[in-house]
Amino acid sequence: MEAAPSLDRSKVSNRTAGCLWCHQLTAYAEVVRNRGLCQSCAEDNGEIGWRVVYDRDRHIGVIPRNLRVAYGL
Repeated sequence: MEAAPSLDRSKVSNRTAGCLWCHQLTAYAEVVRNRGLCQSCAEDNGEIGWRVVYDRDRHIGVIPRNLRVAYGL
């Protein structure tokens, strides 16, 4: 058996994504961790943390269950 190739972290860490709130580019991992928001928007908008953020075009988030049922997805 061959060993699995190691993950090239330089490629992962250089990826960027736009914040769904302010649209500024930031690290992809940060946007995923904060459910679509950059760190600054996540701290400023803590009260909206319970809402589901879903962006179909950017593949961020998950379609909420009620929408999947309503549209037969």
